[in-house]
Amino acid sequence: MKPTNVVSMDFKSAQAMNEFIEMYERDAPSLYPQAELLVLVVTDEASLIAIAAYPTEDDRLAAQETAEERIKGHFAPLFEESFRLLGDMVVQHRPSATF
Repeated sequence: MKPTNVVSMDFKSAQAMNEFIEMYERDAPSLYPQAELLVLVVTDEASLIAIAAYPTEDDRLAAQETAEERIKGHFAPLFEESFRLLGDMVVQHRPSATF
């Protein structure tokens, strides 16, 4: 089982969401180097779900602290609302994963 964050984010606009996506794609690998999986799923024009899995609970907690600082800081004006669910990933099936 992998400690996992699932975060729902509603943005103030589609432009705000796109700004976040660009930053995440560029910066997330270096901000969360311990992550084994980083995924964004757009759910409508100004909402998405982020999924991140980590090898240990300590790694997940460290990443959560970084994420919350950024969401409450520089990126706060972009968000309408966000909420975080915590759990353990129990299945990961990626046959020949390419994107």
